[in-house]
Amino acid sequence: MLTIVCFFAVTGSYSQYYFNDIVSTQLSNDQYKLLRANKIKKIKATGFEADNTPTDGFLLEEDISLDGKRIILSTTTSTGSSSVINHFYELNRLKRTQTGSKNIDNKTDYTYTDKGQLQKIVLTTTDTAMKSTLTEVHEWNYNEAGQPVSMLKIKNKTDTMFIELVKDEQGSVVEEHWKKKNRTVETYYYYYDANKQLTDIVRYNAKLKKLLPDFQYEYDASGRVSQMTQVSMTSANYFIWKYTYNDKGLKQKETGFDKERKMVGSIQYSYEL
Repeated sequence: MLTIVCFFAVTGSYSQYYFNDIVSTQLSNDQYKLLRANKIKKIKATGFEADNTPTDGFLLEEDISLDGKRIILSTTTSTGSSSVINHFYELNRLKRTQTGSKNIDNKTDYTYTDKGQLQKIVLTTTDTAMKSTLTEVHEWNYNEAGQPVSMLKIKNKTDTMFIELVKDEQGSVVEEHWKKKNRTVETYYYYYDANKQLTDIVRYNAKLKKLLPDFQYEYDASGRVSQMTQVSMTSANYFIWKYTYNDKGLKQKETGFDKERKMVGSIQYSYEL
């Protein structure tokens, strides 16, 4: 059954904060600028199974407002579950995402520095039935060169974790350390190719007692992600997603493969002006 995976939106138990906050937000903002430059008003995605038959019940649409300040993402899966996410933009940057289901409202707010660097992310979950609110704040710090050096993750105003970034001689982030009460609780390692493009996100697998990648990336001649491999930390499984683009640089197709390199499905995108 087809599963939607987007290379710049890492979800689930994988929580590399540098990648999710800094890299993914920048990629998302770059994608937004590309859509606006090409005057795109609507994006539609069609899902296909391994035998190239359409995926029943699959829907993915993005509607962009005339002024570009709002994008509504609507998705429905073959299992019948659906969601609507509102994205709000200001000065070509993502300012807020908002979604709601029965009694639960989720909101993420983004704040930037005067230089356009991501300064703060505030995630708020409100249970209207229980009348309770949970918050998580990510406060990023930068050096004089404008490079991210650390982050404070604060849950519900009391539970704090310190995220420290280590860079190489070229200024690329190569290590991400999570520290709590002066103890390192997790470490991620970032690897790059000769063009300083991120190729691997790695961490220690306690079960196998060795370093293994969570994600691996390959790029085309234009520097766009052409392949992403997502590795499971709990099993020997992994999935490969390959991406192609049209002549305007917009994603045209993504195709998924299992570890035996058998196609599991694909998504094709169309754009309306």
